[in-house]
Amino acid sequence: MKVTPSEAPGVEIYAPDSPEFEAALPGILGTGPEELLRPALPYSVILGNSGKRTIAFFGVRFDMLGPMAKQYSVVHYADTLRNPAKADFQPGSKRFVCAEPEYTSLVIRGNTAPESRGRANLSNLRRMLGIRGSIDCVAFEDGQFAGPDSRDAFGRLAQERDVESELVARVLSLGERPWELERFLCEAVEDADQRARRSAARRLLEGWRQGGATEALERARNWHYRIPLWR
Repeated sequence: MKVTPSEAPGVEIYAPDSPEFEAALPGILGTGPEELLRPALPYSVILGNSGKRTIAFFGVRFDMLGPMAKQYSVVHYADTLRNPAKADFQPGSKRFVCAEPEYTSLVIRGNTAPESRGRANLSNLRRMLGIRGSIDCVAFEDGQFAGPDSRDAFGRLAQERDVESELVARVLSLGERPWELERFLCEAVEDADQRARRSAARRLLEGWRQGGATEALERARNWHYRIPLWR
């Protein structure tokens, strides 16, 4: 595993063969079963927040060269933009990210052994001719966004925020017509084009089924949007 130096201010990335990676391991391994995590270390990176602001969102990109010289890439995201005050990637802290996300979850949540799919994916990583990790993007607690952003997360997050805002506004406008509200939410849940719209509608429809229009409207009024981002 090699890494590309970070372009994001106040954020560092460390490869498995670096002194910084080794120095951070005791704290990392203290949150997950060591014997389960050790096989994933060669395919992992550690991020360090060396700045003065909490990081509320980040993406780590892994570029891989397969056995037949075929190139692959994937970006793994961590998102706490809906409640940045509770984000745990605070100044001075470090985060572990594996190219196989089940091992990242093992550290964050202290899960038991990864599912068979995760173990199989780790076997695939062993066959790669080369892997390079890089910081694709970060967003800080004040909404500033930085990084090359190869998958346009900035645009996607802005669009999802607009989609949610439009949905919530429509729900609130139907407050006096509950029969139309239920139909609207049921239709929105089936939206084939907008995943953000489906997801938001599903949460509001759950409220409807638990407490009718009163609960659905209460959830809409208290909707937690992601904070707006800026560059």
